[in-house]
Amino acid sequence: MDMPIIELANGVKVANFCSPHPFNFTTGETLPACSPERVKALSLKVVEWTGRNPNNPDITDIEISFELTDEVVRALELAQEREVDVVLVPFPLLAAVKEAGSFPRFSKIRVIRSADRITKAIHPDRFCR
Repeated sequence: MDMPIIELANGVKVANFCSPHPFNFTTGETLPACSPERVKALSLKVVEWTGRNPNNPDITDIEISFELTDEVVRALELAQEREVDVVLVPFPLLAAVKEAGSFPRFSKIRVIRSADRITKAIHPDRFCR
């Protein structure tokens, strides 16, 4: 249940932390998807608040926030130790790490930066933190 890792043409080593989707780079490389077991095991804790929409009582408004689980933190620690330059994580995971004040501890995590919304190709040298 390890995370997929590839080395891009520019020499950057990139890992897929928990996405069920592959990442296609503008340079032609593809970082494989994670296994369904890894994706499920590394899900964040979802906290939901629900309330009535003030403009239409037939609509329920939902606010969602995400919290780190012990298993996600352990996997982030292992990912940080790997010989990679970037560990790609979903935006909610990056936000939860920042909210917990743990970003300096997990300094390799980044979110993709899309190069093309149509093809979904991503940059091989630009990542969001």
